[in-house]
Amino acid sequence: MKRLTLMRHADARWNDPAITDLERPLNRRGTAAAQAMARRLLDLELVPDLLLASPARRTQQTADIVARELSLPARRVRREEALYLASASDMLELVHGTGPRVAHLLLVAHNPGVSELAQLLLRQHSTAGLATAALCSIAFDAAHWAAIDSAAVTDVQREKPPARLFGLLG
Repeated sequence: MKRLTLMRHADARWNDPAITDLERPLNRRGTAAAQAMARRLLDLELVPDLLLASPARRTQQTADIVARELSLPARRVRREEALYLASASDMLELVHGTGPRVAHLLLVAHNPGVSELAQLLLRQHSTAGLATAALCSIAFDAAHWAAIDSAAVTDVQREKPPARLFGLLG
C-alpha cells in the first residue's frame, strides 16, 4: 500500500514586481491556510514518511509550516528542484522513482502540474483542480511506487482550507 498526498502551495504575494516568481513569499492568508491544512493532515493522521517541496520560496514556506505542525524531522523534508513548475508527467516520474521504504509521500508543488497529476491519477473519480493550500491524498494498492496509477487507487481524501481564514489570523 502506498499513499501520495499532493498539496498546492499556499497563497503567495503577487503585487511586487521587484520579486521574481521563485522568490514570492506567502502572504498572511497563505500562512494561515498552510497552518490550517497542516493541522488537518494531523487530524486525519496523514503524516508522510517523506515531504518533497519545490525550491520556490512559497512552497518552501508551506512545507516548513507543514513539517513543523507534523513534527517531521529535517531528514524527512527535502527540497526537490525538479518540482518547480513541473508538469504532471514530470511529477509522476519523480514519484515513480521514490524508494521502497517510503509508504506515504507528500509533494508540495505548483499548479497546473499538481492539479493535473491529481486528475491523471483519479481518472475514475470526478476531480477539480487544487486551490491554494488544498490537498488531495490518494491511497494505492501497490507495493512499489512505479506501480501507482489510476487503476490502483483505493481511497481519495480531498481537503481545502477553511473559507474564513481571516478569523484565524487574530
